[in-house]
Amino acid sequence: MDIKMLENCLPDFGRDLIAEIDKFGIIKNYSIDDFVIKQGQYVRYLPIVLEGSVKVYSTEDGLQFLLYYILPKQSCIFSFAHLFSQDPIDFSAVPEEETQILLIPIEKAKEWVLKFPSFNHLIMAEFQKHYNDLLQTTKQIICYKLEDRLWSYLKTKSENSHSKELSITHKNIADDLGTSREVISRVMKKLEHENKIFQDGRKIKIV
Repeated sequence: MDIKMLENCLPDFGRDLIAEIDKFGIIKNYSIDDFVIKQGQYVRYLPIVLEGSVKVYSTEDGLQFLLYYILPKQSCIFSFAHLFSQDPIDFSAVPEEETQILLIPIEKAKEWVLKFPSFNHLIMAEFQKHYNDLLQTTKQIICYKLEDRLWSYLKTKSENSHSKELSITHKNIADDLGTSREVISRVMKKLEHENKIFQDGRKIKIV
């Protein structure tokens, strides 16, 4: 293993931890769409991306949805969470480009969290980052559910005004439905694509 390369990729780890990684870690190259790990498997290694990027996603009832991306010097916090579990994972990870990954055996990962503050710091930083990523993903999921609420809202507005044409801004709709204007704009575009509405400036016509 190239010690200099590891020191350049992971400069905060320090010599002692780098020496441990050199002894127990594995560096592996992945091509686009290779599975780093696949939903239903068991976690054997904690991955740290050295070069490239990895997409982490989950599949439920045939529906795939993005969880987050792992970039250089980052790890997969879902993998870390499963280090202490005997259950199979409920996510998959695939590179989006040619990617080089450092694979750390799970037993060593558990040991290093207690032994090396720099390794523990990486894990805590990943928890924070991916918490934010998953929060954004949750908001996106809410957007899809919001479509039905929005469609019902527009029909009710049309019925109440006895008109197929509504003069209302996306900001007004967002305030009424407790969300953001940007979210409403995205869902409105989807409704328009489905030919349920037609938008002309600030006017919305129920088709």
